[in-house]
Amino acid sequence: MMKAFDPTSLLTAAELREPRTPKELFCWVDAKCHLFAGCREAREWVLLRRGLSQAFHEEAFPFSRWAAHVYGDRSDVKCVFTLDNRDYDAFVVDYKMEPPSEIRVEITSAATDRQEYLRMKYFVEHGHVSVWGPVTASGNERRGHAIKVEGEAVAHSELLRRTCERIKSAAEGKAGKPHKPPRYGPGYVLLIAFDDWQWFDSDKDVPWLRAFVDEQVAPLPLNFDRFYAVGLSGKTCECFFPSAPE
Repeated sequence: MMKAFDPTSLLTAAELREPRTPKELFCWVDAKCHLFAGCREAREWVLLRRGLSQAFHEEAFPFSRWAAHVYGDRSDVKCVFTLDNRDYDAFVVDYKMEPPSEIRVEITSAATDRQEYLRMKYFVEHGHVSVWGPVTASGNERRGHAIKVEGEAVAHSELLRRTCERIKSAAEGKAGKPHKPPRYGPGYVLLIAFDDWQWFDSDKDVPWLRAFVDEQVAPLPLNFDRFYAVGLSGKTCECFFPSAPE
C-alpha cells in the first residue's frame, strides 16, 4: 500500500526561521504559496491552518508584505521569524545603522477568526463556499459541526465595517491591561493583518480606514512605537502611531 503524502513535509521550522532580506522573504513566501496551491493533499492542512501552516499564513505571510513595503529591495536588512516563546513573532535587523538596530515585530490577524475557520471548514467539506456570506454553526470540534453559510451578497460598506471592527478587536488583544505589567515597549511594532483581497478599494477605502483607526484604535493603550494595518493582497500598508499615553 502506498503511504499517504504528509503535507507537513512542505514546510519546516528551520525554513521559517532562516534570515532573509525583504525581497528574499517576499519571494520565498510566494513560492511556498504556489507549492501549497499545487498540492491537493495540502488543502485541508492549509485552509484549516494546521501545524506550521498557521504560523506561515497568519504571521510569516503578512510579515513578508509589511517588510516589502517598509524596506523594499534593501539588501542591508535581514528579516527573521522567531517561531518560539518570545513576546514578539519576528524581528528586523538594519545593518545600515552602526551598531545595527533591531526592531521587534508582533503580528496579529484581523483576517482569521472563528467565522472564517468555519467558512473554510465548510469549503473543505463541500468544495464551494460563499466568500462573504454570514456563517452559523452548531455542534463542536469533537462531535462535529453543522455549518451553514448564506449565499447572499454583502454590501461593500458592510465589508468595510466588518474589517474595521476586526482590526479594532485584534488591537484590543494586544493592548495593555489595568493592574498588569506593560507588555512590549520601545523598539516594538505591531502588524495587524487584514483581508483586502478583491473588494478593498485603496483610493476610496484607505481614508475611511485611517479615520476609523485614528479614532477607535490609536487611543487604545498600545505599547508600541507604531502599528500597521497590513493588507494580505500586498497592496495596503498603513502606518499609525498610538495616541494613548503609555
